[in-house]
Amino acid sequence: MTRWLPIVLVVSLSSCVIGSEKYPRPRDLSPNWLVDRTRVLAVVAEPPEIRPGESATFSALIPSPDDEEQLLQFWLACPVDGNGSGFGCTTDFSDIDLEEATPEELAELGLIGVVPGPFPPTYVAPSDLLDDLEEEERLEGRYVNAQVTALPLADLEQATATDDIDFNEIEVAYKRLVISEANTPNRNPAIDRFVVDREDVPADAVVLVDAEQSYDLGIQLPDGTREIYEFVTSDGVVEERVEEPYASWYSTGGEVQEEVTLYPYLESTWTAPEERGAEGTWYVVLRDRRGGMTWWSQRWEVR
Repeated sequence: MTRWLPIVLVVSLSSCVIGSEKYPRPRDLSPNWLVDRTRVLAVVAEPPEIRPGESATFSALIPSPDDEEQLLQFWLACPVDGNGSGFGCTTDFSDIDLEEATPEELAELGLIGVVPGPFPPTYVAPSDLLDDLEEEERLEGRYVNAQVTALPLADLEQATATDDIDFNEIEVAYKRLVISEANTPNRNPAIDRFVVDREDVPADAVVLVDAEQSYDLGIQLPDGTREIYEFVTSDGVVEERVEEPYASWYSTGGEVQEEVTLYPYLESTWTAPEERGAEGTWYVVLRDRRGGMTWWSQRWEVR
């Protein structure tokens, strides 16, 4: 069983700025599409919009060039303040026995899940969360910030104090969950299939590519999945709109030409590396601009 002490230490610090005192210069940074280190590419709430009293579960796409690396994820969730701002939870876990605490007790402190761990990340919206809002305001609702902190499990198991933890290895990301009484609550988009040069690729297939050759990568959406929804303007006018999703493209190698593509052109050009035998993964994250998202990953190998 993973020891809880290091988890408590990191949870207590997870609202702080994480990183060393030495910051890389912009020209030293890798391109955004390149997954050359452990990164949080997406955080998904299912569903992305709930009513008071309902629950949402969370998952994260956190790839690493090292397929053998195991990450520990712990999740917090806290309502934002009245103006919709605020990141992270300021919670003191020192007075609770985390080994004996129930998920309900931990949730009251903002801790909603540990992966791998005793319970999956799940947030239950208080039934009275919107009670102080006017009826029209409830249609828009409130946000709750979910925060995931991930770090290598091997490093954590060896740590006995914060000094033993390399904070440069920690990844932190946030996800806003909407709690509302909207007539058309948001649902996550879906990806029906992945295509290479307009040819469908099975989800579990390894795509063989030629060195230094370019390929058109794409995703297809299921028919009828672009949601029609009601949008309340700042003047209180209700408008009917249609989702316009967009895709973000990533790869562990080669070169991605278009990092972001907009509906209906959900395609990107990728050039394979020159090294024969090189292996890697494409990742694409689809967002609907309303807080909903999903992802797809596909393996490739240079023959």
